[in-house]
Amino acid sequence: MPTHPSGRSFNRSRTAFQHFQEQLKYVDLVIEICDGRVPFSSRHPRSEEIFGTKARILLLTKEDLADPVLIKEWLTIFASEEGQRQAKTISLSLKEQKHKSRIFELVLELTKEKRAQLAAKGILPRPSRICVVGMPNVGKSSLINWLIGQKKAKTGNKPGVTKGAQWVRVHPDIELLDTPGILPAFSFSPSVALKLALFNLMPENTYDVVEIATNGIELMKSRYPKRLEAYISQDSDSLNLEEIARKRNFLITGGKLDTVRAANIFVRDLRDAKLGRVTLDQPQSRL
Repeated sequence: MPTHPSGRSFNRSRTAFQHFQEQLKYVDLVIEICDGRVPFSSRHPRSEEIFGTKARILLLTKEDLADPVLIKEWLTIFASEEGQRQAKTISLSLKEQKHKSRIFELVLELTKEKRAQLAAKGILPRPSRICVVGMPNVGKSSLINWLIGQKKAKTGNKPGVTKGAQWVRVHPDIELLDTPGILPAFSFSPSVALKLALFNLMPENTYDVVEIATNGIELMKSRYPKRLEAYISQDSDSLNLEEIARKRNFLITGGKLDTVRAANIFVRDLRDAKLGRVTLDQPQSRL
């Protein structure tokens, strides 16, 4: 059985995915959500197999926190990979309303053929049926709340908040199924697991924050060295958790440096874009 980087199996995720597979039969279009800061790492590698020929919108969230240049590159890559499929790619920030009508237009455009087929069979018109899927905490329930303009789906700042499924009318001609959004189990590589943990896309009890922060600093040195220098007013090559703790005067009993606090602060600041808008997946290497 595939396992999490922590070594734990995904029994509950597998059960939720079986439930999702049943529901998928009744939808016309899938909105697949990925985090714009890790577009490749937060996309399930078997998405093509899972969704088959379903019409699809690939949506990159957290646009306001992600690197605008790399976001554009990833959208171009994903669009080219979709080929002739009924699919569209788009990025947005759920803090803004400007793309809401665009999403509705895309849904109706991509489900036009399905609605025509139903009409040809003499079936009474019904709303297009869509569902939102993706890794936990990429913004599925937040998207629904954003689309309907009120908090109807549960949200939370940790993976796995949505426990059951519910249909939500988000437009006179569109019904959206909010699922737990848990895709089937998969063993992540260490580099992917690191980036998912850095952006809160894995449960906190599955990784060590000091290890994640230490490796995250090294990753930022290679990706955005100038951001690190501006963050702590120091040459990025010599930056580490000890230096962050020393600069911030984070101390524990005996005057020792509190690297755990420094790790938590660094990870929090990275997630909140206090080191700038970053995208850690590189289009050239996909990592």
